[in-house]
Amino acid sequence: MAVVESVNIGIIRDYGDFRSAMDKHSVSSIEIDFTGIVGDMLSDIIHHGGEFKAVFANAVSNYATFNKFASRELKFGQMGENLSITILDEKSVCIGDIHQIGNALLQVSEPRKPCVKLSKIIASGMTKFIFENGLSGWYYQVLEPGTVCPGDSVNVVHKDTNQLSVMELNMLFFAPKDNINLLQKLERVHIRDEWRDSITARLKGIYDNSYMDKL
Repeated sequence: MAVVESVNIGIIRDYGDFRSAMDKHSVSSIEIDFTGIVGDMLSDIIHHGGEFKAVFANAVSNYATFNKFASRELKFGQMGENLSITILDEKSVCIGDIHQIGNALLQVSEPRKPCVKLSKIIASGMTKFIFENGLSGWYYQVLEPGTVCPGDSVNVVHKDTNQLSVMELNMLFFAPKDNINLLQKLERVHIRDEWRDSITARLKGIYDNSYMDKL
């Protein structure tokens, strides 16, 4: 069974030309409410936090790949996640799945779109690498607040019937023309309209890709 390997929160740090709370540290427990985690600071409240991005999880299995790319051993939380989870990953977790973790009830809402700060803090090119490989982690919407500790089981109490995995959504966004067969799943799944609009724009060639050059 999947378990929480580490729970992590961050403080805002100054990196000279930008600020970020992405580099998180492990703690003994976290308190989850409807909009996030008590004590977990956010430097960018436009792109992080809120109802659909309240809790960020990453797969423990991703860290071997991250470590190899960064040429160093990263600690859990350094990729920005609040929950470092074993067994589960982007291929097995689907949009809409509901997980009981500790006494909190969380629903998978969307992948994280990695920002350029990953490349600035972790390793040059890290953001683009994550985009290309779909190793995004996933966000949770909070259905019931609660406390989560390391060692808590991650119980899948509901598996979404549409079966659109986090990886599939990542690939549909990154290369929509190569994954056009997934559009039917996308239409059925409950997700923010921003994702559908972005994928449609990419298919039409009108999506602003200029920021990708900075990743």
